[in-house]
Amino acid sequence: MIIKTKSPEIYLISPNKIIKKEFLEILNNILSFGLVQIFQLRVKNCELGYLNELIKAIKPICKVHKVLFILNDNVELVKAHNLDGVHVGNQDPSIKKCREVLGRNKIIGKSCYNSPNLALKAQKCGANYIAFGSFFKTKTKKDTRKLNINDIIDCKKNIDIPIVGIGGINEKNLFKIKRVNLDYIAISSAVWSLNQTPFEAIKKIKNVIDNY
Repeated sequence: MIIKTKSPEIYLISPNKIIKKEFLEILNNILSFGLVQIFQLRVKNCELGYLNELIKAIKPICKVHKVLFILNDNVELVKAHNLDGVHVGNQDPSIKKCREVLGRNKIIGKSCYNSPNLALKAQKCGANYIAFGSFFKTKTKKDTRKLNINDIIDCKKNIDIPIVGIGGINEKNLFKIKRVNLDYIAISSAVWSLNQTPFEAIKKIKNVIDNY
């Protein structure tokens, strides 16, 4: 189960394109160090058969390292593979629909972009966590708008579920959002797109968090 935290924990999002064997080795290595609490598989426009293969291969890796395995968008595959939960956006199934399919014990995360109103609605509808972003410019999603940090801080007064920050966050800009007191820091491009190993990138981010 995803819970509120005293200091931010790391929520790792996969790259959009995955070469199976190579990625599994890297992911297993990253998760073995215990720095990641949640992993989300997010591969858009992926052939269904290959997506099923990835899920089957990734699930035992997350299990052995006690990392929650969240799938982006596809609630039916979450149920079929008995994953920990699903993350949905505005164009995906509603929280109500997800809950009908998954039952009460699975995690449902909701993207709220830069909208406090969406966050309050998601909480009311039964989301287990919400995600705000983009905090910074990001290569992962090119059509996002930067949010107002003060709006998020004000919104937090009425939010009781965990909050994830997403969008262009890395070890160089993380300190700029310290005052938001996020529960989880979602990272993707900062890990998969730089001239360093994914583990080195995550370790640097973790060091920043530990020295908040």
